[in-house]
Amino acid sequence: MSNCRLVAALAVLASLWGAAVEAVAPPDPTYQALRTARPDGRKLVVSQPFDLERDAFRFQFESGAFHFLAPVDGRTVGAVFLGKGSFRLTPATEDERRHLGFLTGKEGFEVLTDSFDELVLLFADDTFEELGLQGEPTAGTPEGAAGRAYGHFLDWQRVKFRTNFHVRVLCDLLDTPALKSGVFLAFFDGSDLPPALAAVDPRGAEALRISPLVGGEDSVLYVADDVRGGFWYASDRAGEMRSRRRSPYRPSVDALHYAIETEVRKSEELVGTTTMKLRTEMPVRVVPLTLVSTLRIDRAEARLAGQQDWQEVPFVQEKEKEDADPAVILPEILPKGTDLDLRLSYRGREVVWDFGFETWGVVARESWYPNAGIFLDLADYDLTFRVPPRMELISVGKLVSSEDLPGARVSVWKTEQPIRVAGFNYGQYQKIEQKDEVSGLELAVFTRDKALQFLGRSAVSEIDEAVAGAELTDFSTAAEGPRTGQRDPKKLAQGVLVDNMNAARLFHTYFGALPQSEVSISQQAFFNFGQSWPSLIYLPSLSFMTGTDRNTIGATGKGVDAFVGRVAFHEMAHQWWGHLVGWESYRDQWLSEGFAEFSAALAVQHTEGWEAYTQVWEDARELITTKVQSNLPTYRVGPINRGWRLSTAKSPAAYSVLVYSKGGFVLHMLRMLMWDPGNPQPDAHFIAMMKDFTSSWAGKSPSTADFQKVVERHLVPAMNATGDGKMDWFFQQWVYGTEVPRLKQTLAAKKLDGDQYQVTGEVAIEGVSESFLALVPLYADFGKGRLAMFGRLPFKGPSARKVDLTVKLPEKPKRIVANARHEVLTLK
Repeated sequence: MSNCRLVAALAVLASLWGAAVEAVAPPDPTYQALRTARPDGRKLVVSQPFDLERDAFRFQFESGAFHFLAPVDGRTVGAVFLGKGSFRLTPATEDERRHLGFLTGKEGFEVLTDSFDELVLLFADDTFEELGLQGEPTAGTPEGAAGRAYGHFLDWQRVKFRTNFHVRVLCDLLDTPALKSGVFLAFFDGSDLPPALAAVDPRGAEALRISPLVGGEDSVLYVADDVRGGFWYASDRAGEMRSRRRSPYRPSVDALHYAIETEVRKSEELVGTTTMKLRTEMPVRVVPLTLVSTLRIDRAEARLAGQQDWQEVPFVQEKEKEDADPAVILPEILPKGTDLDLRLSYRGREVVWDFGFETWGVVARESWYPNAGIFLDLADYDLTFRVPPRMELISVGKLVSSEDLPGARVSVWKTEQPIRVAGFNYGQYQKIEQKDEVSGLELAVFTRDKALQFLGRSAVSEIDEAVAGAELTDFSTAAEGPRTGQRDPKKLAQGVLVDNMNAARLFHTYFGALPQSEVSISQQAFFNFGQSWPSLIYLPSLSFMTGTDRNTIGATGKGVDAFVGRVAFHEMAHQWWGHLVGWESYRDQWLSEGFAEFSAALAVQHTEGWEAYTQVWEDARELITTKVQSNLPTYRVGPINRGWRLSTAKSPAAYSVLVYSKGGFVLHMLRMLMWDPGNPQPDAHFIAMMKDFTSSWAGKSPSTADFQKVVERHLVPAMNATGDGKMDWFFQQWVYGTEVPRLKQTLAAKKLDGDQYQVTGEVAIEGVSESFLALVPLYADFGKGRLAMFGRLPFKGPSARKVDLTVKLPEKPKRIVANARHEVLTLK
């Protein structure tokens, strides 16, 4: 659209939007028609078998009939098939083929097949026209069986998927009414599969809103089942994979600014108004939003940028415990590049909970305000909170003002730069703070006024499982069990302050400066997990307890100790990894979680020494190589870039183990490849690379490929294993691959004259493919953590290297050892 045409179009829209505002905006008729559409009696009988293909999916219809839904705005957008049919999914990539093979448990898996006798289609593409090639539909009376089958789908949508797919179809119908290349959705309950959705969405899987942070992959198979459910298949289209031209997710709107007014009442009810400044990224009439379903929208209003008056507009939000995905429907289609404001009022519960013992917690953490997509979009925030007297609210951003009024405490916060998501904590706190001159950050720690802790002993084993990577459970409300002694909250906070200050200094040195001036660290009600927001960190109550207190409640063991020792470092690291630098899709989330895990280990090294650092990777190796429920080692479940899809009923902890632990291990291996023992600062090359990454991608969302390009800008000779100046070999092995070698060694040192020693023996790499590359360092171990590296052995494929060399050493070593600091992830 030319600039002149755009100006003219906006002028027309402004006049339309300036019309008189009704007291209550009526429901949108197109959505109402779409939501109430049922089979209308038109039927297409399958006279001979035919196939309907959509990317990797093929549906074969052998016999039966299609029963079409009533038209919506004159267009048929759905059908019910009753008869004999089959389904075939041919994965576009080898990794997706392996994933399906793992889920089905089939040896030599190639394609996924199933049969069905009912299939429901919703579409905004040319499916109706393609079906019409098989013959003309006949008119008649709606058949009860077709209505019942469509009712089954509606039940699935409400209680199994809990996603409003009608909103997704509505976007195509209203945003681009003439579009015939929109979304395709097929729902079926197969002979083998539970209720499933096969979808091809040109806007990307994120637009389906089945789950957040899915990304731009067009083709998905989602199974709706409490045990076996999840994304069985997710990929860009086969043609895109062959051409290596992916289509990243493009949201329909870009959020520029949020103004959020929130009142938390004594009854735990939350009442709020959010005003969003948006810019359209494509022609838009429907604006899908994210909001926890317990918050119910009262009113939605819109106006074009620059207008004074608001117009009430229709919105969609179905029942709380069903497909409650909200959306706002604008009066007209807005062209790409149009700025507008949305204002929503809402209220509800289950955002803030009273846990008892004068303890509160925020449980709806990412969706307590209407938003256009968390972590996907950076925006400025102005936040105003009104809470009961004596209560404290700690928000992202910088505190602008705080005032005690009759019956309320009001605080105003403003972000110092655009951020990806907003959060807050709530309760009764005491505060200590200190300026760190190295990082330039003002750090504040908030602890509860009353530091009494309760925990049932029966929960202790569950805590140990939780910190090892299983699903986390809250134990803070346990009324039974031992009670710790009364502690001074400020003394408990002092150790947390020191840990976070050490971490901030270290990460500032290694990764560069943060854009904000403050970070708040607050105790939260949950015992066993932390969370990081931009400039605000939640730390679990366990991290504020003394070792004596943890012993008293039985929260002991290797897993608990490791978790408590590292959680503050990990969450502080997220100020860099996840907030300053984001990630493109779930396949790149290791750039956040793996990097934070590595950063925590780096802090352990600088506070506890090399032995403790090496132990972190020994612990990680144990997790990575442990077998999962399917009797397969965890590292074989899948590659790091499969992200949270790694966790299935057969491998529940695989996501945390591989994305966190193996992801951190990958960065550790890169660090050690760049390690220069002859340099006064052996980490100089690594630090330069990491600062380049943060400065290049601050405020952006890089992919793994983007990070690889930064790594290649800082190549040192040890990294150039293939001689082409590329790191494909490394990333293919460790991020996109699932191989882990077994290392065998027999090494010894014999003293010669003076300080000369003869080192002899053999080092072998086993259990890998012929193309696998590794560079294994050799060390003299003098005891008490003192190591001296004196060489590196290159390996290609399974092979053995004889060692016979003379080295100069300052004293007799206790042993000669290869890979002493886990420079290469190996099996024991």
